[in-house]
Amino acid sequence: MTKIEQLENELSESLNAQYVLGEKLNNSIKTLREIESLLETINANLKHSKAYIATLEQENETLKSSCEAWIKRAIMLDFKVLSARNAGQR
Repeated sequence: MTKIEQLENELSESLNAQYVLGEKLNNSIKTLREIESLLETINANLKHSKAYIATLEQENETLKSSCEAWIKRAIMLDFKVLSARNAGQR
């Protein structure tokens, strides 16, 4: 094999290696784009979830306040009933 044939073989192998590496790079880029898209979807879902959680927390506080008011009213009514019973028994 002559020096030129040897160099041509090396060049051919190098070009094949470059082609394979180029294909792997393209596949990696495609995968990264898919991952980026998934991450954007996850981010949007997280924002929505955070907003929904904030809404639920507000509703929970409202219900908690309302519950406390009803408990106070029930205690006052129980006290009035007991007071009326005591007054009736005297």
